[in-house]
Amino acid sequence: MQYINSGTNTKFFRIKGMFAFVVLCCLHNNNLYAQTSDLKSTDDLVESPLSLSLSPQVIVYGESQSIINIGQFGLNNTTNIIQTGNASNLSNVIQAGSNNTADITQLGAGNIVNLLQENNNNSFEIIQDGFDNVANVNQLGEQSFIVQQIGNEMVINITQYQE
Repeated sequence: MQYINSGTNTKFFRIKGMFAFVVLCCLHNNNLYAQTSDLKSTDDLVESPLSLSLSPQVIVYGESQSIINIGQFGLNNTTNIIQTGNASNLSNVIQAGSNNTADITQLGAGNIVNLLQENNNNSFEIIQDGFDNVANVNQLGEQSFIVQQIGNEMVINITQYQE
């Protein structure tokens, strides 16, 4: 039988709501439309450096659950996520721009990463080794952030703007 901590659940759903709001704002501001004339009938489908992922992906292992939501809008964005542990970890990544990288390693349980990288050439790397750590990071162009949260219940809120 699995018990649910209502305080952790409330925090989880509040953060998920915040992430959904950010996604909707990005979609509204970017006016993403496709036209049938975008592809010629004689064109073959080929690999493209444009990365676009709108559907969240949920990976479940046994009784534990790891949630990964990735939305990449732009060229040459890369996201690498490693999640281990015996309980839920959450990673939300939006990269709206080009040449952005995100490397997330969550080794404990109950860790949360909310990352929004806008514009170009941002780099983000985090290692969360512990339980119930939170990182909320917003980078707006040509910024780099590296952090290790080794321990429990640590919170980081970072916003970096391009000068």
